[in-house]
Amino acid sequence: MKLRRLFAVILLLACAPFVAGQPQQDPFSPPLDPVVKKLLDDDATSEAEKRRLALFHGQWDRIDNPTLTERALIALAKYELSDESLRDEKTPAFLRARAAFLRGEPEAVEALLKEDTTAQAAMLRAEALEQLGKSAEAIALLTPWRTKLQVEQFTDPAELVAAARSIVFLAQLEGRPSQDYQTAMKLFGKARSDIDRLYWPASLAEAEVLIEKDNADDGIRAVIDVLKLNPRCAEAARLLGEFGASRFNFDAAAQISAKLRQENADHPLAAIIDATSFLVQKDAESARKVIEPMLAVYPNHRDMLALLAAVEAISYNEKQLDAVLKHYDKLSGDNPAALVAAGSFLSHARQYEWSERLLRKAVERRPNSPGPRIELGLMLMQAGKEEAAEVELRRAAQLDPFNIRARNQLRLVEELLGYELIELDHFIIKYKKGIDEVLARDMEEQLESMYDMVTGAFEHKPARKTFIEIMPDEQWFGVRITGLPEIWTIAACTGDVVAMTPPRAGPKQHGTYDWYRVLQHEYTHTVTLDQTAYRIPHWFTEGAAVSMEPGQRDYQMSQLLASALQEDELFTLNTITWGFVRPKKQTDRALAYAQAHWMIEFITHRFGHEAILKMLAMHRQGTPDVKTILEVTGQSEEAFMTAFKEWATKQVQQWGLNSRDDDEVIMRKLQEATQSERVNAKFAAELLKDHPDHPAALRIAAQVAMDDDPAKAKTAVLLYAAARPIDPWSHKSLYTIAQAKNDDDGAIAALAAVDRFEVSSGAWSHRLAELYRKQGQFSLAATAITRALHREPYSAPYRELAAAIYIQTKDLPTAAHHVRALTLLEPDRSIHLTRLAAIYAMMGDKAKSKAAAEAARKLDPKAPVDRFLN
Repeated sequence: MKLRRLFAVILLLACAPFVAGQPQQDPFSPPLDPVVKKLLDDDATSEAEKRRLALFHGQWDRIDNPTLTERALIALAKYELSDESLRDEKTPAFLRARAAFLRGEPEAVEALLKEDTTAQAAMLRAEALEQLGKSAEAIALLTPWRTKLQVEQFTDPAELVAAARSIVFLAQLEGRPSQDYQTAMKLFGKARSDIDRLYWPASLAEAEVLIEKDNADDGIRAVIDVLKLNPRCAEAARLLGEFGASRFNFDAAAQISAKLRQENADHPLAAIIDATSFLVQKDAESARKVIEPMLAVYPNHRDMLALLAAVEAISYNEKQLDAVLKHYDKLSGDNPAALVAAGSFLSHARQYEWSERLLRKAVERRPNSPGPRIELGLMLMQAGKEEAAEVELRRAAQLDPFNIRARNQLRLVEELLGYELIELDHFIIKYKKGIDEVLARDMEEQLESMYDMVTGAFEHKPARKTFIEIMPDEQWFGVRITGLPEIWTIAACTGDVVAMTPPRAGPKQHGTYDWYRVLQHEYTHTVTLDQTAYRIPHWFTEGAAVSMEPGQRDYQMSQLLASALQEDELFTLNTITWGFVRPKKQTDRALAYAQAHWMIEFITHRFGHEAILKMLAMHRQGTPDVKTILEVTGQSEEAFMTAFKEWATKQVQQWGLNSRDDDEVIMRKLQEATQSERVNAKFAAELLKDHPDHPAALRIAAQVAMDDDPAKAKTAVLLYAAARPIDPWSHKSLYTIAQAKNDDDGAIAALAAVDRFEVSSGAWSHRLAELYRKQGQFSLAATAITRALHREPYSAPYRELAAAIYIQTKDLPTAAHHVRALTLLEPDRSIHLTRLAAIYAMMGDKAKSKAAAEAARKLDPKAPVDRFLN
């Protein structure tokens, strides 16, 4: 089941570049190994040996007047499977059998090789039997080779590699433990190091096993080793192409398939790479256009049929999928490859229930085969069915202890099943016992109001409760989302599950961020995904999610949008999704998020919020993106983008970020002044005289005024704020001015404005809370300190202030909540338990007051809690 190599990485939800060592410019054409080149060019090498080397190392252009066998070898290498040489009875039977197998004619293999007793023949026959659904016969055929490897010495690298591959294949069929894989890897190394360093099929076999086990780094390095010895190895190209597609590196995948088509315009492996790439992009119809012409030539090609099953699945064509699966079963008996293909791509499309049905059927057919069970376990994890996932992953790890993602996910599910639970009306919060209870309890207090806000906005309530999983650090978060401890983000939604890192500093931590803002973003995904049966376009769900984030657009994002608009670098409807999943520039991902939100704003402004709801309803029916835009707005894609850009241009003007004719002049003057160290009041005045309303000139004047005398700079700052109202620098400067004048009202106004832009630090909200409290505005102080704790929930000083404020608002339960948090944050300080005992006493809860007092006395025998112990 060669497609398993692809399915091993299909469930990656985060996009990652090719691993270190993977070529970026032309991965299919590394330089030929100098030893091979020397042998080919050396006069001492015989002509016969040169011909053999040229064939073996992909240098067949050096061969004149090839023989029939040489023509067959070249045709096989180029996958010209219908070439006459591969059907000629004078051609060696093994080559004809290999061609038949690659054409999708496994039934012909046995007849051609029944007299061949080599390991190579046995392996090919076993692969053919497995494709025919005759796994028991394949096991019986290969079992003797396990013994032969133990008692015989192999001196032919081809036979040694084939025999080693046979025990790997046998282990897959039988579900045997890891020693068979370890033995095989040692034998591949022996073939290469002890027998023939130039025997590249050993590295190819090694690469296949490594990628099968999700060890992509080492696997791709092994592929590169193959290509150095045979730059035209099609099987190595397929590994690179499929891996590139699965990691969203579609340009690299297309480059590789194009190289294959230079060898053969109708190359089957190029079609597989392209179809895979389209399927990962959820472009089923483009994949169909690649697959169906190949099936017209090779109607029983198993990999093509499995990909066709995936096409029908993500096209939501249940009847057509059933027909493909029945046809596959007719050809291949109980072979589950088509079920696994369809189920894996359905999981990638977050169609979890349908995916589970197909993958469970695949597991039932091959209960001892690790591949289908691993896919099922990984899918169940993404769907949040952790108890069921644990069963499948434990068995998968027994069957395939080498698989990195399966092993990581098993460790994770064991961890998750030991987590604490807080169950609410619409959420289940999971967290590791310890300090993260602080964040979990905050969520307990606030998530239901979030539910009301988001479901009210989109007029949809998910059918199931949403799991919120607080992972202890970035590494565990990466394992949770991708199966590998490498990921770039802080939170992710896979449907009914939202996983997130804790917003705190420290080793393996991402750092502080606004957890409430992020979680409302992710929960919006849960709602819109459920609302559309997971058929919502990526840009639309991201734009909707950003639109629900409290606070204002980040100033840097505004600058990025303005620049992209003015440089004509905004995405189109067809390209914006790939800005998220496969950015080509460092700024592409951020731009995709910001532009998606901007487009949602435009649709809402021009056509009303009802247009957003109508689009969601149409996406649930599977209506394509462009058609949805046309029906809802009455505009073609081109007209929509034109209208959007016209509206966006006015927005940028209102922001004060539009380009002007004198931009370059001001920039040049500023550079000259900076170099001569004369950016001062005189320079600012002259610049303003020449450019009186330019935001850049006003900013320079305001900055100089702030540097010279903050107390007198207010007028200059306000002028800049009016010209460019979205720059938080103005509000920060106004806060500094207010501080200098002891102007609490001015400081409050400035801090409130700054706070709307803030996404990571609680400092501004904390100071705002202090000022509101000073003025006796306790309700506003409570709101401000809550926002500070959204960004820094593990801050003990913020908790102390929060408790004091809520006591002053007479909200004792919330005050107790914050003091309980302090007992977790600073468990060695008895004062927190003493205060908690006092608050419970004020609430009239004598039992809790006494329990807190006893805990305080246990920490500190001198704790002043006697009055609470009686």
